[in-house]
Amino acid sequence: MLCVCHSEILSFACLNVQSLREYTDHRGHESGIIMIQHVDEYIHAYRNYLSAVCDVIALSGFMHIARLVDVPQKMFTVFHEHSKRNKKSQEAVVSCALLHPLKRLKSYKSTIQLLIHCNNKKHQSLEDKQAVERKLRDALVKWDQLYDEQEQKRNEADITRHFWESSGRIVELLRSPERRLIRESRSHSLSVLNSGRFSSHWFVLFTDVFVHVSGGNQNVHPLTTVWVDAIQDTDTVQNAIQLTMPEETLVVHTPTPHAKMEWFQSLQGAIKKSLQKNHSHVPPAVRTAKYVFTKHHLYKDAKYTGRWYSGKLQGPGKLEWPDGKVYVGQFQNSQMNGIGRMENPGISTYEGQWKDGQQDGYGIMKYTNGDVYEGHFKDGVAHGHGLQKQGHFMASVASVYIGEWVNGVKQGYGVMDDIVTGEKYLGYWSNNMKHGCGLIVTLDGIYYEGVFTQDVLTGHGIMVFEDGTHYEGEFRAAGVFSGKGTLIFNSGDRIEGALHGAWNEGVKITGTLHKNTATPPNQLNTKPSSFGKLCVAANQKWMAIFRQCYQQLGMPEPMGTKGAKTNVELQKVWEKVAVVINNSQQERGIPSSDQLDTIPQFGRDRLDKESYQELRLYLTKAFESQHHPLGRLLAEVTAAYTATYGGVRVHPLLLSHAVAELHSITARMYEVVRALFPALPVLGQELRLVESQEAELESEVVSAAALLHPFLLPRVHSALFVLYALHNKEEDDAYWKRLLKWNKQPDITLMAFLGIDQEYYVWNLNDTKAG
Repeated sequence: MLCVCHSEILSFACLNVQSLREYTDHRGHESGIIMIQHVDEYIHAYRNYLSAVCDVIALSGFMHIARLVDVPQKMFTVFHEHSKRNKKSQEAVVSCALLHPLKRLKSYKSTIQLLIHCNNKKHQSLEDKQAVERKLRDALVKWDQLYDEQEQKRNEADITRHFWESSGRIVELLRSPERRLIRESRSHSLSVLNSGRFSSHWFVLFTDVFVHVSGGNQNVHPLTTVWVDAIQDTDTVQNAIQLTMPEETLVVHTPTPHAKMEWFQSLQGAIKKSLQKNHSHVPPAVRTAKYVFTKHHLYKDAKYTGRWYSGKLQGPGKLEWPDGKVYVGQFQNSQMNGIGRMENPGISTYEGQWKDGQQDGYGIMKYTNGDVYEGHFKDGVAHGHGLQKQGHFMASVASVYIGEWVNGVKQGYGVMDDIVTGEKYLGYWSNNMKHGCGLIVTLDGIYYEGVFTQDVLTGHGIMVFEDGTHYEGEFRAAGVFSGKGTLIFNSGDRIEGALHGAWNEGVKITGTLHKNTATPPNQLNTKPSSFGKLCVAANQKWMAIFRQCYQQLGMPEPMGTKGAKTNVELQKVWEKVAVVINNSQQERGIPSSDQLDTIPQFGRDRLDKESYQELRLYLTKAFESQHHPLGRLLAEVTAAYTATYGGVRVHPLLLSHAVAELHSITARMYEVVRALFPALPVLGQELRLVESQEAELESEVVSAAALLHPFLLPRVHSALFVLYALHNKEEDDAYWKRLLKWNKQPDITLMAFLGIDQEYYVWNLNDTKAG
């Protein structure tokens, strides 16, 4: 670098001499002289050379160059007379040769001053003289600034060189060409406040780092991540300064207020310069910087790049660990907080919400083996409502679970679709096992309902076959009879007694066979008497989803028919809604555009047609927004509903459960909406909105179904349609059979069969000819 810069300076010098010679020979003009015409480029080259030379000086580089390079005799002849005290050593000659271009700066100043003097004596117009003089004086100012700058930088380099030569080995590793000494505590006293009697501390301030040497240990703090504050004097603390770093906070003090001010200004100046904020009055508290942690119990050896605030990770940033783990996202108070993405090579990738350094809130965890969890987290594990996909269709283990989680395990109500066994379970879970009331439908069309204990159906339950045959009694496992029960065939015949064994392997029966002689088979009840009584009630399903919604609204429990007690309570609920929407949009960097973060004033005390239309318009936007609590509620509950009653394993007996569950979801969602708009009628009641007595025919009825079904039904239509189609399959098949049969008959036959009077017959000429 030094050689390149030196060569560039020599090139400029040669061009400058040539342009000066042309000027003295009256073949050029003052403005054509290189150091005038190209002053900025020339000074830029000089600054590069000055930096390179000062880097060499700071590291005693002339001595090393003299040892490595044979100095020509001609250089001794030219430069030994210019060296200090006429030393003839190789180091002195090398030093003189490399510093010589800098010494020429003074001659550039004097040359320009002479040109200004000559310009005043020229016989030319006043305007031309002034134009030339302005250009010469501008150049003189720039060369003068460079001259002062080189003296300052050379002085800093000399001070740094003396420091390195006397500092000892303890800071040897900190030697760097561009690093300069600013201040150190051996010559300018600085001590740790309340330090031990026998402890020793040495502080060194460089242009880029602040070094604290204590005993045999040294801590190097990059100035970009150092915050300095002057502490107010008290009776016990005098002349103190607080230094805040990412992993340490130091309180130091000086013997006098003047020394404190000098250290404080030096620290602030160095920090501003390292941040390239020289024009700021004080170093910014908020800044963007890089840092490698060395002590932090969570971030040890991790490299952070991002936003800081007073020594804390705050705002967007990126953490990279040596093992390849990477986090990109938001920080607060030095912890992962907000929206972020964590990649853990070979294990998993998480993207979602964080709180206090752990996954907390909604997120998606993708494992390298293909498993996926999408849902809510708390304290770093699945907690609340979530969807888990394990394996794939060709794997030995493949399943989809959607439901409630507690502390990382399946707990509460959930639906498991086991792709390998072909079973779908709807019921309670405990510690990752089926436990409590539930039902199973299989790929063979068999329906089970009963009580499960640690994944096993035991005790009293029911079993319904695809042809209508059903059993109600004791079970030892799904499909395994074990005790008293009744088996009713689709013909109406029934067996009562003790049944033991698996239904598909042979059943041992001790009981009585009752033949059906009274009831026709098509009038038989195809469902056991306990059907729907041994499974989870509709209002107990998806409670985690509604619980999360109420928590967002700041309501610990559903208000039911009461609604908000006062306007103050209602206002607090709406403020919670606005905060949730605003935070969600800010976390994802999305500007507000749908006006949902504005608190509405309608639907509170009274309801008319106009306010009802405004309410419905608001709900339309809210249910479509992923940021609004109502939008999240609708999306999660309809996704859970579709996962339960849609898919490959669809059983017609699930229709009654699906209808009951839809009514329950509608009622519970209405309670949430009514908590926001208490003017709505109580659940189960209707309100007729009439503008006037004359317009009574155009009145509108307000109810839970009328308000919410337009939002719910389009999202669950596909699942419900298939269930209804399966449930009515026999009637549909019979209808189409009759329709196809009659479609083959001519129109005359059809009209006669329908009893249409002949005067209304529509005659077809082809039919007439055929007759």
